[in-house]
Amino acid sequence: MQEPVIGIDLGTTNSAAAAVEAGRVRLIPSRSGGRLTPSVVALDDQGERVVGTAAQRLGEAQPDAVVWATKRFLGRRCTPELVQQAKAQVPFPLIPGPTGDVRVRLAGKVLPVTQVAAMILGELKLDAEAYFGRPVRRCVITVPANFDDNQRSATREAASIAGLEVLRLVNEPTAAALAYGLSRGFQGNALVFDLGGGTFDVSILEVKDGVFEVRATGGDVSLGGEDFDQRIVQWLVAQVDESMREVVARDASSLRRLKVAAEAAKRELTEFEESLISVGDLGDHTLPGNKRLTGVETVLTRSFFETLSEPLSRRCLNVCEAVMRDAKMDPRSVDVVLLVGGMTRVPLVRRLVADFFGRAPSTDVHPDEAVALGAAVQADELMRQSGAALLLDVAGQSLGVGVLGGRVKRLITKNTAVPVVARDVFLPGRAGQSEARIPIYQGEGDYQDDSRKLGEVVLRNLQVGQRAESQIEVTFSLSSEGILSVRALDLRTGLTEQVRLEARTSLPVPEARKLSQEQAEYASVRAQEDARQTEEKFRKLLERGEKLARLLQRSARENPSPEADAAVGTVRSLVDTGQAALQAGNLEQCAFVARQLTQVLSGRTA
Repeated sequence: MQEPVIGIDLGTTNSAAAAVEAGRVRLIPSRSGGRLTPSVVALDDQGERVVGTAAQRLGEAQPDAVVWATKRFLGRRCTPELVQQAKAQVPFPLIPGPTGDVRVRLAGKVLPVTQVAAMILGELKLDAEAYFGRPVRRCVITVPANFDDNQRSATREAASIAGLEVLRLVNEPTAAALAYGLSRGFQGNALVFDLGGGTFDVSILEVKDGVFEVRATGGDVSLGGEDFDQRIVQWLVAQVDESMREVVARDASSLRRLKVAAEAAKRELTEFEESLISVGDLGDHTLPGNKRLTGVETVLTRSFFETLSEPLSRRCLNVCEAVMRDAKMDPRSVDVVLLVGGMTRVPLVRRLVADFFGRAPSTDVHPDEAVALGAAVQADELMRQSGAALLLDVAGQSLGVGVLGGRVKRLITKNTAVPVVARDVFLPGRAGQSEARIPIYQGEGDYQDDSRKLGEVVLRNLQVGQRAESQIEVTFSLSSEGILSVRALDLRTGLTEQVRLEARTSLPVPEARKLSQEQAEYASVRAQEDARQTEEKFRKLLERGEKLARLLQRSARENPSPEADAAVGTVRSLVDTGQAALQAGNLEQCAFVARQLTQVLSGRTA
């Protein structure tokens, strides 16, 4: 049997894994039975990691032991500006690492956000291995279309720590369109409106005969459901008695309680016109025995929530308008609008989309699952190479070189088809220098101050006489998944110098190696525990199958028919095969039977 390959949606709020089986794409359930895994990581009292739903529960009692929404900081440089910005988004502090990477304090320990992402990916890997009953190594992972080179590299690094081989990174909107296009046989112009927990992406794709060609993409890496939650949190803080307001606004435990209440209210307003919010035990929890506590009890209406969210809604529309301009299209020339991300359930968002594009958006694909399903379709295609789906993506942001005067000279412009190679010739800054530093920027600003610096190409051992005599050719190679590599050539000598992109936020090699070893040890221990639990569950499943077989046999005797006999044979065969596999210790066969029998017991077709 072919080694399984999975698709992964590493989300800000929730993550998911999926796979294609027998031509059908399916979400892989978590080992706890859920369809989605909350992107939450915690450390318990013994310092052991807790991921997902269990981490969420732990956070209610120990808010300083939990981190969430860390995807926003993955691959970012820990600048003072980012630290200040994060204070309005999350209650835990950001701490710079040795390479300038972002780290978080968790239950007294400091962890790189790359490791946090690896813990989540590792949990999804364990889910897939329990589902298939065998090791899972290869995957496709999705990323926001606006993720820059550092963020994409950090995603790959997290996957490597988790023991995963990434076949390809795919932009989230493209993956969602892939799931929609192959499941519905859609042809035409599709716009993907992807408003997730932490990022917002919009992409326009032309879908024709299995070819998914991205015409334009855009987004906002600091806009998502977390921001809508924070608007409610800020409003709730304003409801606190003035004497306690500042204390509550600084207290991590209080902010966690308000965040949970805000998210619950937002979800309730999706179905109802108003939501009652009641939060107690607010105050300073840092001092033992502190009794200065207060609470908030209020009603949030849907109309007022929409008023609170108006600045965020306007930002969504601004992105839509920019993408339409880039694609040189009119909103009404879009054939279908596909909603992706949990925030697209909100009536406000659906109404904005319908008004802007002049048509009701499609709701045929589950907004929380579409990205993972599309990633699985692409993973399966990469393995089979059937040619059923071809992705032609674009550069999410422009790439250029910093030049004199503080400007940026673009080598690759936004929405250029990838993969792409671009080159240009530059002169040293002055005569006689032995080293050249060429800064690399990403973004749409004409000036360096308005763009994000990715790093510097460092060309050493130059032999510069007069400035005009030495020409340095810089070549950008942007891969199909948006990873940048840079090469420099001294045109005068004809030699290619070894260069490296400095200022990347990758973890130091010894630390990355140590984290990979820790993850492998954790996975080994968990796999043994999972195997014991899986065997116990499987025995109970076989008992249920045996009862069903006896029930069907009795029914077949009372009402004989070929269909009844076939039903009995199907269940009896699965139970017998499962018992034999269990006795032989064949975990893969047990897992296969478990999947088939679960479908039969739930009334679905095997």
